[in-house]
Amino acid sequence: MRLGIPQLDKFLGDIQPGSTVLVSTIGELGIEIVITAIKENREKSVVFVTPRIRKQLEQIPKLRDISYFTLGEDFAPQELFEITRIGREILKNYMVGVLFLQPLLIFHSPDMVYRVFSELSDIALRHDLILISIIDKRLVDERTLASFEESATHVIDIVEVVEGFRVIRGLRIKKSPRGSTDFYRLEIVNGKIIIGEAIE
Repeated sequence: MRLGIPQLDKFLGDIQPGSTVLVSTIGELGIEIVITAIKENREKSVVFVTPRIRKQLEQIPKLRDISYFTLGEDFAPQELFEITRIGREILKNYMVGVLFLQPLLIFHSPDMVYRVFSELSDIALRHDLILISIIDKRLVDERTLASFEESATHVIDIVEVVEGFRVIRGLRIKKSPRGSTDFYRLEIVNGKIIIGEAIE
């Protein structure tokens, strides 16, 4: 599978079935990576979302008809392990599963959310699927984040640094079968990810 972002695809190569891709970011910075991947693989994707994120994604014409499971509609916020039950039942019918971790971290402890993430990673591995997740690293401590990253086969790390009056955004491949990279400048223009020069 390819994410549909040329420079990232160059760094990562083909993402093999059984992989888990974790986008470790700040807030929703870089959500465009996940959106682009869904668009690129929409016919074989299922997405676990909140109503707000679903509404946001359905504004994009190519994402109106994909399969959604919605927090508060298909399962209640307190029913965290319902996600793994649904995952076991329906993920085998898809090639790509997408899980937004931020909303779950609002309702549950990081340890509980990690257990669900780890179980879904195992399901992806057993059934030759690809799991894509995005996490706001500010919502977990370093040790818990390391656990999430350990369970992933690929980690895309996004940072934001303030220098004087400038905000510099960077992206690196922190973990992948092809190795890691340095940080590269990250720009988001009209919803498109642009990866620039290496940051010195």
